[in-house]
Parts: sequence; structure tokens; C-alpha cells
Amino acid sequence: MSLDYRAYPILYVDDEQQNLVSFQYAMEGYFTVLTARTGPDALKILAERDIAVLISDQRMPGMTGVEVCQRAREIRPQTIRMIMTAYADLHAAIDAINHGHVSRYLVKPWRNEDVIETLRTAIDLVHIQRTVQNMEMRLLRSGQSTAVTMVYEELLHEVSNPLGALDINASLITELLGSARQAANDPTRVLQLLETAAEAHADSVAAITQLKSLVTRSRQGRKSAAQPKGVSCDSGRVVDATVRIVRHEVERVGRIELVLESSPMVAIESSVLGQVVLNLVLNAAQALRAEAKQDNRITVKVREADDMAQIIVSDNGAGIAAEHLDRIFDPFFTTKDAGTGVGLAISRELITQAKGTIRATSEPGGGATFTITLPPAKA
Repeated sequence: MSLDYRAYPILYVDDEQQNLVSFQYAMEGYFTVLTARTGPDALKILAERDIAVLISDQRMPGMTGVEVCQRAREIRPQTIRMIMTAYADLHAAIDAINHGHVSRYLVKPWRNEDVIETLRTAIDLVHIQRTVQNMEMRLLRSGQSTAVTMVYEELLHEVSNPLGALDINASLITELLGSARQAANDPTRVLQLLETAAEAHADSVAAITQLKSLVTRSRQGRKSAAQPKGVSCDSGRVVDATVRIVRHEVERVGRIELVLESSPMVAIESSVLGQVVLNLVLNAAQALRAEAKQDNRITVKVREADDMAQIIVSDNGAGIAAEHLDRIFDPFFTTKDAGTGVGLAISRELITQAKGTIRATSEPGGGATFTITLPPAKA
């Protein structure tokens, strides 16, 4: 089944009305296109609509394209951001990548074929991100063994096919920075650009590796509790990737903050650690009051303490009743109307298999804190 690209809206921002009309006319046969003439108008649309791709003109009065992308990243972190301008300005490209975290730098006048292909690749990436997020959440909410059986065929079909698109997206950033390097005369800026390219490329490769691992685990039908020997992962990178997956879900009820005090290597499989953290964050989101969205907060922290790695997930929700605190990790114990009572039990089993611990503290009305402690990976 082919992907419906029109189901993923695109927002184009340009202060020149003629450019907006031309872009919408050229793309409306392929995509759902929204337009805005100013940065504030674009940000208002982003706050109200789930935009897949944002394309902003760079030189606009009041707010530049880089500033629009930077603000857009705060409102919709998962929206893919691009800059389009008639001015081939290397410094603007660097600022766009460093501050606005854009994935492409397009030049006017554009060629319709190139823009269409670029947007399709971007939407493929958004689609795979949302698919994996949905798979992970279904896996946790339905109970692991049952969920793996339920989503097996869908997982293989939806995740395997777009891996090529994610590979392309990673190489696009590297290609852009490589071209900029050849045109630059400032070694310091070039070095900064190359470092940014290396980080972006590493993130893309890590995402590909995680998806391939997920497909492999599904094909093998391996039980989650089977901890292979000698495995390790970068806890900070895994937690960062997990927060990106779940951020869209959390932002329906509040805000989520990631604090990386350190990023220790730990003796656990990356996909297993990601599953546990995802479960804890989703539980925290469910504990928040929907009517207090502006005040709701979830904090995820990674640090080292006493030569051990700690991952702490805390919220300012309703908290856990004292009589329930000692039972929350018991299988099938739940206080939710539609809960299964297996998520925390599975999480504890996974962490125990990795020779770690997980504990919960709470005060009614003062939120809850879950602390994962893991041993460092052997050199």
C-alpha cells in the first residue's frame, strides 16, 4: 500500500505573495500545502496543526527563516524544517543547521521535481518515526508477548520499507555540508559545519540501527527478558532517541524536558533500555491532569552516581498513593480503568536481567519519581 503524502501537511512561509501562490500551485497536486506570509502566522499554524514539513524563506521582515525554524523546533520538535532562499549564504546555512536544526537548505528559483522529491523523502521519514512510535506504544500498552504477535506483519512491512528513505535523509545533510565546505574560505566555520554534519549523521545512523534491531527482534521472536552477553549502549543517546519518539504524545498533556548530566555506557541492549524509558514516560504522562496542561512537566535525567548510571523519570502529577507504592511493580496490579498491570512488571524484569534496579518514590499530590540504576558496561 503506497503512502498517502497528502495526509502529511506542509507549511510554506514566504513574505512574497507571488511565491506562496506559485509554490501552492506547483505542489497542491502532490501534497496538502498551507501557507503563511510571516513568521508569527506560521508559528500560530504550527501550534494548531500537526505539520509534517516546514519550509521557510530566509530573508523576511521581522523574523528570519532561521528564527522561524528555531521557534518551530520548540513548538513541534518532530516537524522537519527546511530553509528556502534566493541568497546562497553559507553563514545563513550554518546558522540554520546549528540553531534551527534544518535538514535541507534549498535555493530559489526552485525546480519542482527537486522539491517534490525532497518533500517525499521528508514525509517518508516522518511516517517511519510515527510508525515506530505507534508500534512501541502498542507494544507497551497491550503487553509485550501479545503485542508482538498482533503487530508482527505490520511492523515488518511499515518499518523495513522506509529504511532506505532514512538512509537518504542522513546522506542529504552530509552532502549539503560537503558542498558548503568546498565553497568556504573560513576554516573555523568549515570545522564547525563538519562537526555538525558528523553529529547529524551519527543520529541518523543510530536511528537506522535501532529500527533494524527492532525488525530483527520481531523476526526472531526473542523474549524481552533474554539479555545477550556482552551488550552495551550509550545511555544518553538511547534516552534522547526515546524522548524524541514519545515527545509528540506527551505534548498533548504537558511538556517534557531532557537533562543529560552525563552519558555513561551501560550493560543493557539499547532497544530494551528504550522500551523501559518509554514505558515510564508514558505512565508519567497519564498521571498528569489534562486541565493543567500549561503547568504539567515531565523531566528525564541521565547521570552517574557511585560509579553507576542513573536514569530518572519524574513528573509533577497526582503521585502514587502510599498503599499502592509497594505493589506497582507486581504483575497485573493497576489503578487504571483500562490498564493491564504488566508495563511496570515487564520493566522491572528487563532491568533486573541487566543486573540493575528500578524503584519508585512519591508523595500524593507531589508527583512521582522512578529511578533506574544500571551497572557500567565493561571495557
